[in-house]
Amino acid sequence: MASAATQVAFDSGWNVHTPHLVSNNCGFRPVLANTPLSTLSSEALQELESLMLVTDYSPGDVLFLEQETLNRVFVVLAGEVKLSLQDIGGRRLTFRIARRGTVLGMHSVLFGSLSECSAEILYQSRIASIARVDFVRFAGRHADAYRIASIELIRTLRYACETLRTVGLSSCVRKRLASQLLAWGERGIKSGDQTQFRMALTHAQIAEFIGAVRETVTRALTEFKQRGLVIIRGSMLTIPSTAALRKYAERS
Repeated sequence: MASAATQVAFDSGWNVHTPHLVSNNCGFRPVLANTPLSTLSSEALQELESLMLVTDYSPGDVLFLEQETLNRVFVVLAGEVKLSLQDIGGRRLTFRIARRGTVLGMHSVLFGSLSECSAEILYQSRIASIARVDFVRFAGRHADAYRIASIELIRTLRYACETLRTVGLSSCVRKRLASQLLAWGERGIKSGDQTQFRMALTHAQIAEFIGAVRETVTRALTEFKQRGLVIIRGSMLTIPSTAALRKYAERS
């Protein structure tokens, strides 16, 4: 039977699918290269990859729910995964988009704690997973796994704190939205003071990042476009002047 927290999450609209298995161990390949786990010795890395199952997931699939006991560690190999929290009233706050190389659930698996957040597939993704019993035995032989788990937990908390700072320290939605767009722009393509990045999120999904509702985000983006602060063409968003958008956010 699902836990109470799990039942609440299901009742709140989660769409959980059974993923399609792509492959298990098919000979050693550096699948975990450029991930936090790649700092393990080559022998440990090869052993860990032999324990992995690689699975394709579709948008809307759920890897795990907050306040669950996890039975697998997940590594994002391709795609994007949305990490979020939900309050008792069902409102959801997204604080991170996990991309290639992110390791999810390691701390919960190793220390037996409940998951701190929910993980939902945002775009088509390929995820590697290791069963809890296998990973715990692996960590018993390779103590560096605990060090990596601590680093990943600290990284997750840092993202959560950044989101709470944006949401909690400003009552102005336009300011929160401008700050979030500037933060996303840090990962974008820069040309002088201009930056461009892919933003294929819906207005409702953007609202989850800044503690707002869809209608408010739509109005704010419309105002930004009218003022020339952003240009949106398809899934690409351009900030013509990050200085101008930052100045607008500071005045709001």
